[in-house]
Amino acid sequence: MKILKFGGTSVGTSASVRTVLDIVGKARRAGEDPIVVLSAMGGVTNQLTRLAEDAAGGRDFSAGLKEVEARHFAVVRELLAVRYQNPVLTRLKIYFNELEDLLQGVYSLRELSLQSKDLILSYGERCSTFLVSKVAEQEFPEALFVDAAALIRTDSHFGAAHVDAEVSEQQIRAFVKANQGKLLFITGFIAANEKGRVTTLGRGGSDYTAALIGAAVNA
Repeated sequence: MKILKFGGTSVGTSASVRTVLDIVGKARRAGEDPIVVLSAMGGVTNQLTRLAEDAAGGRDFSAGLKEVEARHFAVVRELLAVRYQNPVLTRLKIYFNELEDLLQGVYSLRELSLQSKDLILSYGERCSTFLVSKVAEQEFPEALFVDAAALIRTDSHFGAAHVDAEVSEQQIRAFVKANQGKLLFITGFIAANEKGRVTTLGRGGSDYTAALIGAAVNA
């Protein structure tokens, strides 16, 4: 088994997403059983950080949010057959509506806690990984989107959480075993504490996610 980890530049455009799926396809055809870990689209984490800070400062964030949404929608429209687009666009729209509600809450309170910021930033990985998994489904029907918040357990040190390696490895192994035969597309960077609150692993955290998964499954 191999862990294939792709950073933001690799999922930043339609062309780069095609390249990612070409690499995944080659691995599958070679008889390998890859698990794919993805970052947010290039620049999106920084954009979401700015939007959160704008909201906390009482500045308008709507135009920036629409820009992030439009980037994701453009890739869907370019890479997904028309008959598959509506369910994916609908799910992404739900994500962006949730994100807008979170930013509106920050705007109203004029307060950005580390916990709120982690939740806001988590949508970068969720949107990119969900999108790529759905594009992959056209070639690989066994593709499955996985939110790593369900797999990786941390403490409540929001912004740079510390991983509970033992619990995380148990959860990862159990999930992978239960989904044998699936092509897993897993969000990097994000995790959750024991109460299910979303945490993040710090900048570069997607690499850490890939390493944790690789260690758990003896990749």
